[in-house]
Amino acid sequence: KQWYQRRVAITPGEDIVMLEERLDHLEVMFGKSTSQKDAMKALEEINTKVDKMLGKHPKTQTLLKRVSELNTYTDPSFIMRYDPSKFIQQEYVVGSTARLQKAAGQVKKIEELKNTVNPGNLKNVIELEKRMGPLTLKCLQLHDDGEEVNKDINELVEKWNGILNTLSQQFVTWDNLLREAEESLRDTD
Repeated sequence: KQWYQRRVAITPGEDIVMLEERLDHLEVMFGKSTSQKDAMKALEEINTKVDKMLGKHPKTQTLLKRVSELNTYTDPSFIMRYDPSKFIQQEYVVGSTARLQKAAGQVKKIEELKNTVNPGNLKNVIELEKRMGPLTLKCLQLHDDGEEVNKDINELVEKWNGILNTLSQQFVTWDNLLREAEESLRDTD
């Protein structure tokens, strides 16, 4: 009974020891001097008992049917009968369906927008890009000059307003002087 009571985690080299113990146990069960016929008979009896025991449980029967199927699928000869590259390609396509659908949607959008862009204008992009550098510098210079001119205009308008205010005050002062002079002439008459 020691062979099946061993711990689950097997260290390297321990698997051989476990198999030897199992073999020793079987030899004890059947005896070392058992003939091949007797051994086969005993194994058939054990197989029959196991089949009867497993036949009582439907889940176990389903599992055993699947075990043979899994053995077939994991057999290297089964895998080699089919072209693995096609299988891998199919799995890749199935696995990337969402990505392919998204890409197809983007292609449709590009096709819709294709007519929006005039390819004639795009042909000279590199040449026009070379001309844009000096024009950008000129634009920046004009912008700076424009800010300076605006500053000068603002100063001129402020001075003009100052002159108009001074003239207005002078005219009010002269008007007051003339009115006082006219009133004093009327009073003297």
